[in-house]
Amino acid sequence: MPSTRSPRRRPDDARRTELLNAARAVIAREGVAATTTRRITQEAGLPHGMFHYWFSGKEELFEALIAEVIEELRENAAAPAPRVGSEESAGVADRLRAAFAVARRDQEKQPGRQLAFYELTALALRTPALRDLARRQYTAYREMSTEAAADWLAEEGVDLPGGSQALGELLTVLMDGMTLAWLADPEGSNPEQVFALLETLLMRASETQRREGKRLAHEGS
Repeated sequence: MPSTRSPRRRPDDARRTELLNAARAVIAREGVAATTTRRITQEAGLPHGMFHYWFSGKEELFEALIAEVIEELRENAAAPAPRVGSEESAGVADRLRAAFAVARRDQEKQPGRQLAFYELTALALRTPALRDLARRQYTAYREMSTEAAADWLAEEGVDLPGGSQALGELLTVLMDGMTLAWLADPEGSNPEQVFALLETLLMRASETQRREGKRLAHEGS
């Protein structure tokens, strides 16, 4: 993709980190449209000229922010999965519960931060130089969801239409849409009901296939 990346880097990038953190805070509080380079440096308590010492412009800074979001997602996905019980491994619904809990805590800790992620994605889609970042962001979402789906399908011995790819895609859009719906109407949405429904539907699919497998085995004997 066309890049605005500047070659200017220094061994000590503490100031760069300060600018990124300041940009996150401004976007979370005031939105992407209000995030000017001057506003960012004011938030960081740094001279305005310091911004261009580290970034060629806002596009490069936004690129770095989106890359950080992707890395955070990968780190969260690599964390140990929650357990349903002492002997059971986490199902896909439990993984969604855990992911949503992270988003909820993040939103409570810094209101506006989760919405900022959506704004950054929309910005990337509207900016030719950043558009590939949006694709990479959702590729990362799908990869993590597909991995969780593949683990569950293998454990349950289930063969759903489309396999892990389709289930992973479903989990991705479900989590993405549910989080946005919750941000828009926290009191009117009930994520736990969605998790429970997903869990019920998947377990019914698993049970149906097991019964069908037993029936076929019995008829063939």
